[in-house]
Amino acid sequence: MVLNAIGPEQGGGRGGRWAVLLVEDDAGASETYRAGLEAFGFRVRVEVDGAGLFRAVESELPDIVVLDWELPDMSGDEVLHRVRLDERTRSLPVFILSDFPASSNGEVDRVFLLGALAWLQKVKTPPAQLAEKLTEALTAGRD
Repeated sequence: MVLNAIGPEQGGGRGGRWAVLLVEDDAGASETYRAGLEAFGFRVRVEVDGAGLFRAVESELPDIVVLDWELPDMSGDEVLHRVRLDERTRSLPVFILSDFPASSNGEVDRVFLLGALAWLQKVKTPPAQLAEKLTEALTAGRD
């Protein structure tokens, strides 16, 4: 397992730890994922809506974003579209993590066209698995 080899002191972000911006409006889910990712050595900042994401990146650009699909102020594809339009954030790696099931009306296709790396369902993705997938994405091509 990739995570066994990468602890807080061995990550690639500032201070040896990768910075994750978790955008999640459900307090229980955000706390579960925050605590789980921190246990695997990530620094996690939580925001509850799309506007919070854009405020957060003004003060610190994260290494990766984990974005819920349904937020109180805008949809996940609207947030992702705005991320890709901004020169500072357009190359940020983004994972979609949502209870919203991928449906046949094109949501998944749109997020991948906008450059999302993954669409993960919360019920099928415990924090340890998310940490592993984030680590794989952040270390890809680093050999």
